[in-house]
Amino acid sequence: MPRPRTPLLDRRRIGAAALRLADEKGTLTIPALARSLGVAPSALYHHVSGRDEIISLMREELALTTEGADQDWSQPWDRALEDWARSYLAAFASHPGAVPLLAVAPLAEPFMHAMYEKVAALLLAAGFAENQVMPLVNALESFILGSALDLVSPPVMVSDVTRETTPHLSAVLDQTPTDRTRAERSFELGLGAMLAGFRYLLPDN
Repeated sequence: MPRPRTPLLDRRRIGAAALRLADEKGTLTIPALARSLGVAPSALYHHVSGRDEIISLMREELALTTEGADQDWSQPWDRALEDWARSYLAAFASHPGAVPLLAVAPLAEPFMHAMYEKVAALLLAAGFAENQVMPLVNALESFILGSALDLVSPPVMVSDVTRETTPHLSAVLDQTPTDRTRAERSFELGLGAMLAGFRYLLPDN
């Protein structure tokens, strides 16, 4: 039998299929991934060492398909972080099922190290202390991950409120959108507040 012209598997296909599986099932197992690719589990091990490497491929696929992959790090630090946050929000909101997997996996990939090197250089050049940089990055990323999940959550997160027992809550809910803009507004407000707080930490403030 002649060999297929296009290989059944490559690392890029594995990463993309793993992202799809996580979105559909909310979890990732090697047998399920193999079934989705139409191969035996043993075939995956010709390309990856195990589940951790598959998660790395998912992260790489997400980075390759993110609009901010060609981020301009020559901008002022706050504008660069704002663009970074928006691109990451869009990427994670497109693959919410992958968020729990990616959020707890160590960043061992060289391409991720290179990106964080740019972030560290940006913040150090802006005047932040070395011991502030990673807490700032971690805080921003935690906010982005939560915001991504909020974007795919039900538009109305507080229901069955009675004005008689919760008049203040009812009043603010009257001013809260009941569609996707609720999460979008929350992200914009939160991002602005975080960046303002970061500026306050600079030595000249």
